[in-house]
Amino acid sequence: MSSVVKSAFVSVLIMLFALIAGASSARADSVSDFYKGKNGQMIIGSSAGGGYNQYGRLIARHIENHIPGKPSIAAKNLPGGSGRKALNYVANVAKPDGLTIGIVSRNTHFDKLLYGDKSIDVDATKLNWLGSANSEVSLCVSWHSSPVQNLDDAKTKGMTIGSSGPVATDTLMARILNQVAGTHIKVILGYPGSTEVHLAMERGEVTGRCGFGWDSIVSRYYDWIKDKKINLLVQLASKKHPDLPNVPFIMDFAKNDAERQMLSIFTIPNEMGRPFFMRTGIPADRMKALHVAFTATMKDPALLAEAKKQHLAIESLDGETVAKMVKQVYSSSPDALAMAQGIVSNKDKLERRKENFYTVSVSLTDVKKKGRELSFEDKGKASKAILTSGGHGTKVTI
Repeated sequence: MSSVVKSAFVSVLIMLFALIAGASSARADSVSDFYKGKNGQMIIGSSAGGGYNQYGRLIARHIENHIPGKPSIAAKNLPGGSGRKALNYVANVAKPDGLTIGIVSRNTHFDKLLYGDKSIDVDATKLNWLGSANSEVSLCVSWHSSPVQNLDDAKTKGMTIGSSGPVATDTLMARILNQVAGTHIKVILGYPGSTEVHLAMERGEVTGRCGFGWDSIVSRYYDWIKDKKINLLVQLASKKHPDLPNVPFIMDFAKNDAERQMLSIFTIPNEMGRPFFMRTGIPADRMKALHVAFTATMKDPALLAEAKKQHLAIESLDGETVAKMVKQVYSSSPDALAMAQGIVSNKDKLERRKENFYTVSVSLTDVKKKGRELSFEDKGKASKAILTSGGHGTKVTI
């Protein structure tokens, strides 16, 4: 090749690289130009308070710093229908411009599959999944002073757990264990949330709880592990947690592939943790930028420091991984789906909580959580009262 030809060839390559770099820069600039000065939304499918609200607001505060153009992302609570109202809004009402992010209960995305609910006009397999802030392994636990010290005791002696409703995660997990592991777990309804169930365990009203996230135990209730206040009976997950090699694993009780798939329908949502999603139809260059922004947000030292202060576990998953999990559930076999639908539609009558009231003379020793958790001492014995809203509130006169 002559020197003239070589020179011409090199010049062409330089021009090609310049064109490619210029095109990439133009795409990046177009995304930045779009977002600059814009106001976006983080739609949270639950009321203020609780884990989804905490994670949603945390991500909203930090992701705006990583999106090109740095738009403002305002958190907005849109409760209703166990997250269905927010799901429908983000998927069908919000503009496909990349300015609306959603987070709803991880199970809501599968309600159309499990319940055949026609009010959910959303195909979860076609949503744009940004990723998840954490991945959870749930457990069934018992209080240390109860007769149930291991899973075999739950089979022979039986146990009671507290739950908020007939299709709450804790209720469904108890039904699954009864069906595949041969336990005899009785569910008591009427507890507004996990805090009230934990208090009931301490008081001896219930034996334990099913559906208790390991990350929550480690970050918020580590003293219970350190002081051996709870027994870890079984892992309710699609894969074992590396911290829990000796705790029984629900998948080991599956008798065949259909049963394993059925268990995955219920355990994969936990593995998805706190997933964030957006609607279809968003321009590809913006979605690419948003995926990069979400990944960067999950590694942001400022976010990690704030999460630590709030006792929020961060163990992120990327959007591609979450999308694969959703597709895995929706591709379950007819036999597995029929078994799962049988569990959620179970008509067994569930007992409701009997509320007990006491009059005591005690010393007030501590007030936490903005006055919602009161600690007392009665003749040297410590006790607590949790103040909740609604019909299950605790009335305290001092």
